[in-house]
Amino acid sequence: MKKIFFCIILIILSAGIILYKIHSDKFDNQKKLSFWSIQLKPIYEKEINKIIKEFENTHPDYKVIWVDIPIQEAQKRTLASILSSTPPDLINLNPDFSIILAQRNALYTFKEKDVEQFYPSLTSKLKYNGNIYALPFYATSPVTIYNKKIFEKCSKKEFITSYNELFEISDKLKTCSNVAPFAASLNEGDTLAKILNKYNIDTLKTENEIDSAINIYSEFNNMYKNNLLPKDILTINHREVIEKYMSNQALIIVAGSNFIDMIKQNAYDVYSQSDISKQLVGENKKYDISLMNLIIPKKSKNIEAAVDFALLLTNEKNQLQLAKLTNVLPANKYALENEYFKNCSDDLVDKSRCISAIQLNNLNDREFPNKNKKTINEAINKTLEEILLKETISKNEIKTKVKNLSKTLKNIENN
Repeated sequence: MKKIFFCIILIILSAGIILYKIHSDKFDNQKKLSFWSIQLKPIYEKEINKIIKEFENTHPDYKVIWVDIPIQEAQKRTLASILSSTPPDLINLNPDFSIILAQRNALYTFKEKDVEQFYPSLTSKLKYNGNIYALPFYATSPVTIYNKKIFEKCSKKEFITSYNELFEISDKLKTCSNVAPFAASLNEGDTLAKILNKYNIDTLKTENEIDSAINIYSEFNNMYKNNLLPKDILTINHREVIEKYMSNQALIIVAGSNFIDMIKQNAYDVYSQSDISKQLVGENKKYDISLMNLIIPKKSKNIEAAVDFALLLTNEKNQLQLAKLTNVLPANKYALENEYFKNCSDDLVDKSRCISAIQLNNLNDREFPNKNKKTINEAINKTLEEILLKETISKNEIKTKVKNLSKTLKNIENN
């Protein structure tokens, strides 16, 4: 009897070892697909894990390794990985850094069939030399947030829609409220460049563009010298702009709708007095966006699978869920047709969602050249700094500085 018992135990153990070895061999033989994202984990972790499981079920030869990176480390770690022989297969980045990699011929270029599910105006922003170097992931289209209670007290007119109206009404708002009418991170990134683009300025080569730029720089100089902008306007970042608004140090800001809930949570008294409107426009009456994209390094060992995973991440169902959880706009054109972006309540977060979605139908296509864009932005911002920080400056001096900027941009383009 004991012999039979030990034989049964031996058979069970042997079977277990065989099954474990089969499972282990299968795992060892799986290819690793590496995906890097930027700070999606806090809100989107559960959904990403569902998407990974779905991908692995349809691609049993692959195991997805997901790494979520803090935004401040994204560029440094990505550059180091791209230079290595084993970069991640799919990376979530912004277009400004992605285009630099595309210019260095470091990225896989997508086929037209790969972008059929995306909003065309977003895909068009991800081309270099006619090639699609990235897939759009999600977007934000800023709205104008303003203190409605104070604005209505100080002005009998409807709320402004353009920067020109802002320039005209600012002095009246300041006299009435003793609060800076407008705050923006004017000297950060491409904030000022995007404002210039709204006035059809994207090369600064023609007389019309130079004259328009002189006017914009002069208007902001006038606002700064007359305390119509916060005095630290040249040093504050985007988050600090929100803090200015929450602490009643600014009446009007332009910000992503994802910041509205932050105002509600941290300064409800200000939120309760607030309303939102479409993004302030310039001469061409068009809107801008901030875009995040997905790239595949040319050195990836799993390009075909990486494309499949990227398209799964950005299909209609997953994009709609991402938008609902994070208050961003989907890049998927079918997701944008959902009623979620058409029927919104008067709640400011809801209202901003519908306004932002509408703005995607009229995006500004005037942009400074992709090549050396960071250097271009720095030159544009430096000119503003030189103008604003000079205690007194004439219109002719501003004209000279803008013409010097035009020469600088030409040199940047030729290098």
